Amino acid sequence: MDIKEKLTKLKDRNKELHPIIFVGFETSEELENYRKKIHNERVEYFENLKQIETLEWELMTPEEKERKLEIARKIKAKTSGNQNQ
Repeated sequence: MDIKEKLTKLKDRNKELHPIIFVGFETSEELENYRKKIHNERVEYFENLKQIETLEWELMTPEEKERKLEIARKIKAKTSGNQNQ
């Protein structure tokens, strides 16, 4: 399986998992019980997110990577600057 296929498969799987993972509850107890029930799905979902980010990075051109790094640097500089005010 090539990178694009793997990326598509992970994204599709996370689309299936998203409505299972992100559910609202009236009480924190209900939420905690549900989280325990879907523990494996939560682990899979968040591990998939890490893999998706890595695969998307691998598929980027050098220019896209540089642009993304520059945006991250600007965001970091802005948020660091706001904390000092």
